[in-house]
Amino acid sequence: MTKSAHVSRLVACYGAIAACVPYLTLKIAWLAGSGVGTVGHGTAEMRDTRHVVGNAVTVAMDLAAVVVALAFTYRWGRRLPAWLVLVPSWVATGLLAPIALGAPLGVLVQGFAGGSPAAADNGLRGWVYAIVYGGFTLQAVLLLSAFVLYARTRWAAVFRLRTADLAARSARSPLVTAVLAAGYGVLQVGWAVSPGVPGGDPAAVETATQQTFWATQGVLSIAGAVGLLALARRWGTGRLLAPLAATWVGSGVMVASGLYAATVEVGAAPVRLLGVVTGLLVGAATLRVLAGHSRTSPPQPANAVPTATIAAPTSATSSAV
Repeated sequence: MTKSAHVSRLVACYGAIAACVPYLTLKIAWLAGSGVGTVGHGTAEMRDTRHVVGNAVTVAMDLAAVVVALAFTYRWGRRLPAWLVLVPSWVATGLLAPIALGAPLGVLVQGFAGGSPAAADNGLRGWVYAIVYGGFTLQAVLLLSAFVLYARTRWAAVFRLRTADLAARSARSPLVTAVLAAGYGVLQVGWAVSPGVPGGDPAAVETATQQTFWATQGVLSIAGAVGLLALARRWGTGRLLAPLAATWVGSGVMVASGLYAATVEVGAAPVRLLGVVTGLLVGAATLRVLAGHSRTSPPQPANAVPTATIAAPTSATSSAV
């Protein structure tokens, strides 16, 4: 590993961990009974069972992000089973990508629309949103950087795959899954434009910032559908990174945002859970496409780097921090 790559890994890792600290500090303070950052009814709400459980769960999730960042950086992380790294990374992508893209854009849109980006009478002070969503945006950027550096070492062959390397397969099943994913994405955009659309929650969309956030989730879900079609139908001749990234992000958004919304928006739970199932189907269909490639790859010269499936680690000679 070059010195610059070594430094990049360390910066991404510890930058991501530092970005977690303000959020963790705030959540731990609330769990300890502090009312810091709350106002009015928000102070009492932080002590009810729903908020206590929610704060405890989100603390555990942010601590998991710290562990994942370290796994991306140090050699022991590449000895972990692939699923143990990929599943939390996928869920984190689904949670953080809409925030990293939607929150800054939403604030910009709100600036033109006027008014506050936060919902009225929400029980939290404005600086809390700046700390929380600013931290999430930094986490998204830095964890993504750390993941790319990690994946390029552990699954280098995936970064070299091209559309032509994929096996020709029946596209009927992926097509149905892609249609479901695109439909769910359009529905999310509909919720952003008009919360009265069936399955939406009017209480969850009060500002232009919130509308932009929901629209971003919808667009990313649609991107996942397009990415799946690009893989299944072998569109183009370029590398697979773009469609593969689209399915990774889009399916993660459907699963993670769907699970979160289903727990906080009771009336919308059935539709959100449908989104979760659709996201899982997109992920499964993507894995089937890649598995088809691994079964049909031609023999390679002895001195070539073997074409690896996503679960296969690189050789032990790969350098690490």
